[in-house]
Amino acid sequence: MLHKLYKFSGLLVCLLVGGLASPKTARADGAVYAMTNALGKNEIIVYHRASNGKLAFSQRIATGGGGSGIQLDPTDSLGSQGSLLLDSQSGRLFAVNTETRSNNLVDGQNVSDCQQGTISSFQVNRNGRLKLVDRIPSGGLFPNSLTVHRNLLYVLNAGGPGLNPFCGLAPNITGFKVSNSGNIHLFFNATMPINPGTSPGNFLNCDPGNVPFSTEEFRCGLNPPAFPRSPAQIGFTPDHQKLVVTVKGTNTIGVFPLSPNGRPQQPTLTQVGNPFQPTPFGFAFAKMYDSSKSYLVVTEPFGATSTIPAAPASAVSSFQIGDDDALIPITRSLPNGQGTSCWIAIDPTGQYAYIANNATSNVSSYRIGSDGSLTLLASIAAQGNRPNDLAIAYEDGKSFLYILNSGNGTVGAYQISNDGSLTSLGSVDGLPSDAGAQGIAAY
Repeated sequence: MLHKLYKFSGLLVCLLVGGLASPKTARADGAVYAMTNALGKNEIIVYHRASNGKLAFSQRIATGGGGSGIQLDPTDSLGSQGSLLLDSQSGRLFAVNTETRSNNLVDGQNVSDCQQGTISSFQVNRNGRLKLVDRIPSGGLFPNSLTVHRNLLYVLNAGGPGLNPFCGLAPNITGFKVSNSGNIHLFFNATMPINPGTSPGNFLNCDPGNVPFSTEEFRCGLNPPAFPRSPAQIGFTPDHQKLVVTVKGTNTIGVFPLSPNGRPQQPTLTQVGNPFQPTPFGFAFAKMYDSSKSYLVVTEPFGATSTIPAAPASAVSSFQIGDDDALIPITRSLPNGQGTSCWIAIDPTGQYAYIANNATSNVSSYRIGSDGSLTLLASIAAQGNRPNDLAIAYEDGKSFLYILNSGNGTVGAYQISNDGSLTSLGSVDGLPSDAGAQGIAAY
């Protein structure tokens, strides 16, 4: 039951992933939410989750906005984690809408495509079905990640020109306040720019004379952003006093302290990889039962800046955030032998991390030690079909992992055993195949 999940979720914190969260009121069984991210009409597919973890279709509901379609890649269309977020406190679901106008490389990705993105807010009903409450501008271009604590919502806007102001909107994080009714209001003076990097160390020429920017190498100043350089995720730290942001193009993880009223301050940036390899992507925090410390676990797809990396390049690292907000490495770049490891979810015990590997169509698993150290548990813990996000739900002592398979438009269900291994519970369809679906959340 959800009230049990809600109580348990205070012990760990995968709160930065849209995966482990629960509405505050007890409801029968649970639900899994997946986002189509369709161009022109973004939708959320709702699946009923039975107590044994199996899924069945329940609802299809529009966000009121448009997604990106296949802008960046058909199987990683947003280049991010956290695009669909379930709030554990209020029973609300939030979704990003990039509001992209076209999938055409010239018409949809030229310097005139300065359409601001939006955020949609839903109320989760007792049966897990959704009701659209609000949709407002995101405060930037190409929103791709969300995080929330109580009534404070932050979005990561990944698109925009950075140091080349074609559209007048740089990549940024922007804050909002959420009312008791679920309506979203801009939180004034709560926007901070994000530097996606320019040409040094990235082999990319951002000269605005290079229109129509029809290739990956020259999209760094546009909406959508170039996949290898764009910011990938935003999330609160477990104490909710800071925000963490990963930026692929600069190989940095930024920690933004928050003022007492929740506004972001100048970040401390830690470069975590070779400047010629954009590495940090998705992340989650793990907190053990017997420790007051929490650990940041980060996926690293690796690869050259203008190409999608192939196996066995990918890895995972773990860190502790120091008193000065710099990251203290614990385990650095532990490889898994797979390709494009970008998304992560941590089980309720804080012992196991599951990594979605898009290029090799599988999931890897890691064991997390009480000191935050990582050990590779299984290079291939489960098979998938171009997985690009994953989420975890917990009920009555059982944990379930759900994987969004963007290649065939399905959600795969697994039960997590006490030793961290996965048992398949089948899959359900309903999402577009190889057409941009991304974003998943569960309770």
